[in-house]
Amino acid sequence: MEQQLTGQQTDEQVNTWKQQYKQGIYAIEVDGHVGYFKNPNRNEMNCALSKASSGLALDMYEELARLTFLGGSEEVINDDQKFFGLVQQIRSKMDGKKAKLVNL
Repeated sequence: MEQQLTGQQTDEQVNTWKQQYKQGIYAIEVDGHVGYFKNPNRNEMNCALSKASSGLALDMYEELARLTFLGGSEEVINDDQKFFGLVQQIRSKMDGKKAKLVNL
């Protein structure tokens, strides 16, 4: 039997979020905890990136995590060690879709 993660949501809740957030959702598991997030939109990215200008790089990731957090264990954001693991994954979400430059 698979062990339940702290903050793990039901399939029904996850499906509700999938219907509600058409841009997609994702889960990040860190040290036995799981947090659920929606993919960021342009406004959320702008808000998070505004924190980057203050010179505190982690503030940007924390802001993005808080803006997109849907549910689960808040420890993935609030606990420093879990947050460091979370940042690695959030970074990939900030990359967005890959684009291709085509010279004409």
